[in-house]
Order: sequence, then C-alpha cells, then structure tokens
Amino acid sequence: MMPEQERDTRRPNVLWILGDQHRGQALGCAGDSNLETPHLDRLAGAGATAIAGSPLCTPYRGSMLTSRYPHECCPGHDHAMPEGLPTIATAFNEAGYRTAYFGKWHVDGAANVGDAGSSGKQFVRPDRRGDFAFWLGYENNNAQWDCWLHGHDFTGEPIQLFRLPTYETDAITDLLIAFLTERGAARARKEETPFFAVMSVQPPHSPYEAPHEWTARHRAEDIRLRPNVPPIAWVQEEARRDLAGYYAMIENLDWNVGRIVEALASAGLLEDTYIVFFSDHGDMHGSHARTLKCVPWEESLRTPFLVSKGGMPCRPRDDGFWNSLINHVDLAPTTLGLCGLPVPEHMRGHDYSGRFQGGESGGGESPDSAYLQLVDPGYTFGFAPDRERPWRGIVTEDGWKYAVLEGQPWLMYDLNEDPFELANLAHDGRFRRQRKTLQDRLAAWIERTGDFFALPGIGGRP
Repeated sequence: MMPEQERDTRRPNVLWILGDQHRGQALGCAGDSNLETPHLDRLAGAGATAIAGSPLCTPYRGSMLTSRYPHECCPGHDHAMPEGLPTIATAFNEAGYRTAYFGKWHVDGAANVGDAGSSGKQFVRPDRRGDFAFWLGYENNNAQWDCWLHGHDFTGEPIQLFRLPTYETDAITDLLIAFLTERGAARARKEETPFFAVMSVQPPHSPYEAPHEWTARHRAEDIRLRPNVPPIAWVQEEARRDLAGYYAMIENLDWNVGRIVEALASAGLLEDTYIVFFSDHGDMHGSHARTLKCVPWEESLRTPFLVSKGGMPCRPRDDGFWNSLINHVDLAPTTLGLCGLPVPEHMRGHDYSGRFQGGESGGGESPDSAYLQLVDPGYTFGFAPDRERPWRGIVTEDGWKYAVLEGQPWLMYDLNEDPFELANLAHDGRFRRQRKTLQDRLAAWIERTGDFFALPGIGGRP
C-alpha cells in the first residue's frame, strides 16, 4: 500500500521544451502537409496553441520567465531582464524542486556583451541566470553549427565556455538526456526530489539550416504555401526556399523530442513528468508578404502549446486547434498549477492548469481575451516599416483580433470566418460598432496592466 500512497503524493516533474520562431501552424497535428512530426503529434493529440503576446524573442522570454508583461520586464529586443526579479525557477526552488536550464537565454541584454564581441559568447553572470540551480546556456547566437555554452553546476562551480561538438539541437538534447539519466539514477536511489528543467534551442529560427539527413527531405519547389501568401514571384520563391530549411529544422527538433521521451521512459521518469512544448513566437514566411516576426498576424503570433504527462496528451483529442488564449505571462502560473503549487502574487498571468487536468481552470475565472504588445521596436529588421512602430492589440475568446498603431487603427479580423486573415475590417465603417467594442476591451487591458498607449479615435456615425 505504501508505494501507491507515495506515487499519489509525489510532486510531478516538469520539462519545458521550446524552439525559437516555431509557428503553431507548422506541425503535422495542425494539418501542415509539408512535414512530419510524429513525436510531437503523439504528445499533442489534436494539437493546441498559445499566443506570443509580444512576438519577439527577448520580450516574450522575459514574460515567460517572470509572468510580467513586457512593459514592466523586457520591453524590447536585447533588453536586460531587471535585476532581482523573481522567476518561475525562484518559485520551484522554494517548493523544493531541482531547477535546471539548458540553451538559449536572451534576457541578459546587449549592453552586457562586454569583451565577448558577440552575444554568442557573452558571459551571463551567475546572478543573472534567473535563479536556476543549474544553468548551462548562451545569451543569443544565430549559428547552429557554432554554438558555445557556459554556466554553473548544482554546486555553483563554474562551467567554462565550450563549443558544442555537433548541431545545436542535437547537442543540447544530449546534455538534457544526461541530466535526465542522472535524475533517474537519483530516483532509483530513493532520492525523490522533483525537477523543473528547461531546454531552449535556437532552431527553427533563421538561418534555416539543419543536418543533411533532414534537409534532404525537403525541396523548395515541393513546398505548399498557405493561402495568404500572395501570388508574387519573389515572395513565393523566398518563402519556399526558407520553408524548406525551416521544416527540416522542425523535423530534427521533433526527432530530438522523441529521444527525450525515450530517455524519460528509460530513466523511469516519464509517468511522473509533464512535458510542455512551445515557442517564443512564430514566423511569417511570406504570409501577407511578410517574413520573420514582430507583427500580430497569426503566423507570427500563434505558437504550439502541447502539454503531456506520461507521454500522453493532457487535453481532449477533439478540443480543436485555434481555441487557446494562453499567453506568454500565463506559462509560469500554468506550469506551477500543473504541479499543485501556489502562484506567487507578483505573477500577472492566469493559471490554465485545470484545462489540462480535466477542469475549467486552475486559477479562477479565465480572461476573455489575451493582451498583445510590441512595446519597443528599437531593434528593427530593415524591411518592414510597421515594425518600426509600437502597437497594441487583443485576441478574444469569441475569435476576434484587433490591433492598433499609435493613434491609428490597423488590423481587425474575425478569425472564425477568416482564419487566414484575408479581410481586414479595421477601416471598414460597417464594422464600426465591433471596432468600438474591441477597442474598449483593449483600453481595459492597457489600464489593468499599467501600460500606456495612445489609442485611435472611433470615427463615423453609429
């Protein structure tokens, strides 16, 4: 009887796995016929998505770690996370968990590069590693074949800068598997300390490169584009070329997820471990003639959000793909909720754990919308004028999206009727009442979060 009681009261482990720039549409379970993702599909069931409330690396990652909105944490690209801000690792440490981080960090700030010459070899000070007891990572580096890590072990002993021997996703997975193997050995010794671990890799972020085994599976001329990629030769050519590499990177990541699940099973940890798979934002790849991220269209904003335990999905298989309002600030509260841990008062997000455990919500009434921001677009990409301007927006539970520039309406879509966002209603006077309703809800978010933004007027007759 005692083993069963121990099993019932044991705190679960949690493993976050995230790639960078992986859009929610790019999975087999999401209906994308360009790639095969059997391991992720198995964890997903019917698939689920989350929202990148600030679809840019640093702002999202700051919110992911702290459950604070970008305007109060990391407002722009390469901004430093504020000193002393508690993170999700802080909460797990206090609950007696063993916390570990592997891979891309990107919240230390470009000003901290110092003599390293690039953020790929930037030294992240121990006090700026988010309270993780073990940390082995790098600040930012878009070179998957030339990736360097440093950090500290569980004793605080420094781990000196070293170059990964193989492709980044493969090599960091190897490091994570070594950690899981050690945790399994500890379990066998009756050391029951649960863990919260994070594996964060740069792929499928550009440059779109993967090992030959994976790139050989995809040819640009075979890629099937989304219906919202306009029939303009140079747009489609660029999209197909980039997507061929992008899909190869995702399939490689999927293969590594399979390795991780197998390692958890071999270590005797799978049944007690939640796997949460997501990304920091998506990638436009020619939709609406755009590339990369930073904009509030679905390809940039929507990411995978797959929760599993025991290698099985934690949501009904027929629950749909577009219904999730889980935002960047909700990741930490939801993860703590999965483990039955209280959500600290300083966290702004909502605990959605109940929805993955057979209930409605783990933290009271769910928000009826998700708040979207590009607070500081100071890091621009040179080819998209609207990325040089801040914007705010919302996505609602009844399927509307609304986004504004300062003093100017911008985008409004009915995602139920128009999932590819082909009909922008923001400047259509026939939808003035709906725009007023959405803007009032956006204004409420701005006030509620202590943000500031100049909203446009609502013109025309009622």
